[in-house]
Parts: sequence; structure tokens; C-alpha cells
Amino acid sequence: MLQVEKSQGLNKIKHYDWLIVILTMALCAYGLIAIASVSKQLNNYSLIMKQVIGVAAGTAAMVILSLLDYKDFKMLGYIAYAFSTLLLVLVLIIGRGREETGTKGWFVLGPVSYQPSELGKVTFILMVALYLERIVTNTGKYNYLKLVFFAAIPVGLVLLQPDIGTSLVYVFIFICMVFFAGIPYRYIFAAAGAGVASLLVVYISGLYERLPQHMLDRFVSFFNKNADPLGKNYQVRLAVQYTGSGQLWGRGWGKGMAAENVPFSWTDCIFSVVAEEFGFFGAAVLIVLFLALFARCIYVAWYARDKYGSFVVMGIVAMIFAHFMENVGMNIGLLPVTGIPLPFISYGVSSVTTNLVSIGIVLSISLRKKRPMFE
Repeated sequence: MLQVEKSQGLNKIKHYDWLIVILTMALCAYGLIAIASVSKQLNNYSLIMKQVIGVAAGTAAMVILSLLDYKDFKMLGYIAYAFSTLLLVLVLIIGRGREETGTKGWFVLGPVSYQPSELGKVTFILMVALYLERIVTNTGKYNYLKLVFFAAIPVGLVLLQPDIGTSLVYVFIFICMVFFAGIPYRYIFAAAGAGVASLLVVYISGLYERLPQHMLDRFVSFFNKNADPLGKNYQVRLAVQYTGSGQLWGRGWGKGMAAENVPFSWTDCIFSVVAEEFGFFGAAVLIVLFLALFARCIYVAWYARDKYGSFVVMGIVAMIFAHFMENVGMNIGLLPVTGIPLPFISYGVSSVTTNLVSIGIVLSISLRKKRPMFE
């Protein structure tokens, strides 16, 4: 039976991690300013209105989760994982998607849409952390098999949508958590070898040709940026152009051209809007905020009271970092376009609420972490 050791007698105000709260709220404010600019230029104020609702709902969830003892997530994680898996199955049946990509990954309820794969990342982290803790503490049997089994289900369901970009985020999270847990390298090398062998089989057999055409076009255009500048490379070419056009100080809020000219400027290419309107300085401030958040979360993981807490925090860091790295990378032409939003900044109620929920879990772990000298 699963048992948890609860933390008692905490001074929640004194030990609350206000630095993480400040950094998170600063990023959300940055995102609202950027989306407000896009809304103004596109004359589509529903974008900023929905984002405000998402930030408000996510902030409320963040506060509530931060006050709960994270040890409860060991038991609640099973229920949350089962619920998110059910949603991933249902979205394949009754979900909708973008016409231009064919990805079927959203529930649409009137003016509101929800992407269950976003919540799935958090429940995925909770489940992987649980079995990694059992592995490193030698608790129970067949934990390696259970770990792979429970990790593979959501990845497979997301691939069926098909959403290659999001599935790669799941894989990246898994790799980071396994590496941080110190799993013996023979298992890591065996898994890596199996992955490489699978890719070779897919390439040699020609199965990759069955991928949606837009996905093939994205990878082809990434390796040949001069091909089809008005077609496959149109979005990337404009994103790179407007990212650099802001120069040092930018054109000013609401005075850029990326919002109107770059496809999906409010989601995939929001970084180009930020860089154009606020310049190199504004983009650098945004990157520093992210790096400071990552550093503080890693600090929390290092001083967490148990392995489970450490693994959960590192999984959340890996999730946010993967989105940050991919979104910024594709806006400056260093990575292929995968439709990954920039955490806290890009428009998307599902994305911003999920990120705030994950920060709430980090705050819960931070509230109950070991206290280093002089803290």
C-alpha cells in the first residue's frame, strides 16, 4: 500500500517561495503585454481576454496546489494520470484540430478550446517520478517495466493525434528525469540504441513518408532554408527577419509588424513579436527571467525532502525548458518549427494554466524542502 509522510507545523507565509512567485508573475505579465499588443494590431481582443482568464484561473490553481502537501500527489497522481489518459483517448474520437496541420488534439466548447496533452505532461511527470523513486529506493518489483509502460501510454496517444512536437517534449522530460535519477547507464544506452534502431527502420522502410505532409515540409525546410521562401519557409523566414528588426531597443509596444505579418504570431511566433517591439534588451530580459526561474527550481529540487519531490521538480523544469528552448530556437531559425508555445508568454489557455499548475506543485515542494544554513 502506498504510504506518505506528511509535513506538519509549517509557517506557510515565512517559508513560501516568493522568488518563484515573482518570477512567474513577471513572465505572465510579460506575456499579457505581448498578447495585448497582438490583439490591438489584429483588432482581435478576444485573445487578450481569454489569456487574462487563463492566467487568473491558473494563478488560483497555483496557490491552491502550493498549499497542499505534495506527498498527497503520490496518491492523487494515479487518479490524475488516469483522467488525463482518458482525455487523450477521447480527443482522438471527438476532438478537433488545426485544418492546416491535421492535428486532432483539442476539445472545443463554444468559444473555449482545451488541449488535454498539456495537462498530460504534468500527470506524466507525477507518474514517472513515482516509479523513479521506487527504482532508486529498491521498493517493489518490476518498476523498470512499469515505468516504461506508464510513460509510453501518453506518448503513444499524443503521436496518434499526430503531434510530433508535443510527443518529443514528453520524451525530453522522460530522458531528463531518468538522467537526474541516476539510472544505470546500461539501461540508458540500451534505450538509446533501441531508439536509434527504430529510427533507422522507419527511414529504411520508408514509413516516414506516411507522416503528414506539413511535418515533412517542416523538417525539409529546416535543412534547406533557401528552398521555397514563400511557402514552406515563409513562417520561419519572417520570424527571423522580425526578431532581428527590433535591434537594441525595439520599435515600441504595438508598433511592430510581426503581429500582422508572421503566421501564428500570438502562439508559435510570439518571441518574434517580443524581440521586434522590445528589441534585444527586452528579449534579453525575458530570457533572464526564464533562466532565473530554472535556477531557482533546480535549487528547490536539490534541497527537496525526498527523491520524489526532486524528480517532480526536475520534470517540471525539463517541461518548461523544452518549450522555451524550442520556441526561441524556431523563431531564430536554429530549430525546426513544431508549434510549441513559449511558456507563460504565448496565447493559449491550456498552456498557461498547465504551466501555472506545475509551478504550484514546485511551490508545494519548496514550502516543505530542507532548510539550508542562513536561509
